[in-house]
Amino acid sequence: MSINQSAVPAEPVTDPLRDAFSQSHNAVQWLARIMRSFRSANAGDDVALRWNNERNAFVTDNFSEGLKMELRLPELTLQFLEDGEPVDHELHMEGRSPAQVEAWVLVELLHRGVDRARFSKDLPYEIPHAMAGDNVEYSPEFREGELKKILEWFTAAADLLTKLGRQADTKDDDSSTLTLRTRDFCLEASVPLIGRPAAAQDDRQIRVGFFPLRSGAVDPHYRVSRSEPSTAAPDIFEIIKLSDTTPSAIAGPEISKKIADAVAKLQKLAAQ
Repeated sequence: MSINQSAVPAEPVTDPLRDAFSQSHNAVQWLARIMRSFRSANAGDDVALRWNNERNAFVTDNFSEGLKMELRLPELTLQFLEDGEPVDHELHMEGRSPAQVEAWVLVELLHRGVDRARFSKDLPYEIPHAMAGDNVEYSPEFREGELKKILEWFTAAADLLTKLGRQADTKDDDSSTLTLRTRDFCLEASVPLIGRPAAAQDDRQIRVGFFPLRSGAVDPHYRVSRSEPSTAAPDIFEIIKLSDTTPSAIAGPEISKKIADAVAKLQKLAAQ
């Protein structure tokens, strides 16, 4: 079921870090809307994006003849990419309302020869504190410190998850192969089961995800789960809490060992 959030006012968020997460989570939904509007492969109950470590950005896959769209942290800047190269007319979201962001998206689609009539804001899920209309604005400059912290968290998690992929011999040497799930705002890597080739999207696999939020609150943790093609959602095997929220704790040897142990347990169970 699609959910039109255009008439839903954003609830006020008083905690600075939670507000920064709310703004960035809302901002990434513009990429989700692009993918759902122009890519039928993303017509399910979630949307998969990529992480570009060099540009500190979440990025869509190609959605129209070499065209992609990215959201950069910490400044919350939207920009289209043509054949991997940034185009002119980026949008810094400071002081912009969701209605203004939508207008920018439609103009950019028109300039790139994309049928903007296909663009839809509808999403198949709800997110906490959804921003819509003209009554609320993005304020990344006001939350600059908190957004830089969010970038540090995702960068550290991306480093750990990329190393995990290499150790699993998935040949995923580039952090751009990491997946961002837009509904839960989680960064995820897939590990193939022992004896299988690199995990396909619809294959049996182990998923390791970094979740900065839980039930709408800031609570960074990892989840190790098993995904089966016959089920809509992966089975959560283990939730691994962090002892600290510094980058060294998010990607350090202690948490790496806990994740590796959880993956090894699932590999053993799958082999039985």
